[in-house]
Amino acid sequence: MKTCWILAALVLTLSGCAAQETLETLSDSLAQTAMASPRQTDVRLPDNAVAPVLESDSEQVYLCEDYELVLETMAAGDLNATMQHICGYSREELTVMQTQRDGVDRYEFVWASAGEKGERLGRAVILDDGNYHYCMSVLRDADSTEKTQIVWRDVFASFTLV
Repeated sequence: MKTCWILAALVLTLSGCAAQETLETLSDSLAQTAMASPRQTDVRLPDNAVAPVLESDSEQVYLCEDYELVLETMAAGDLNATMQHICGYSREELTVMQTQRDGVDRYEFVWASAGEKGERLGRAVILDDGNYHYCMSVLRDADSTEKTQIVWRDVFASFTLV
């Protein structure tokens, strides 16, 4: 009988030591949302622009007699990295004009660099919708201004998101 009482006491003592089941849930803030699909861009290219010589899902390169025009789409986030990718200069080294239209930030800048045949001039615009950087850049020889009859102001003004 004494052993029964000892066994009963041990059972009662050990019954509170069982591991409790713990459930955990993830909050919505921890779940990653899928990135939105890139939007389409619209631009009125110069009349002498030929079909792209290089083309991928995110980039088109147009080579003409006296300029190169590049359209590309990159993931947003680091604007400075995008500018360095386009022209080789950081945002602090450039004079950047920032505007906004229809909820999209627009950054425009110009730069000069040394090329194989002399000085080159570049101009770029970046449209930032929060998910992607939509970029258009033009690079041309500095001494070819007489050859080019393109009104670049109109080409850059036409660069928009659809």
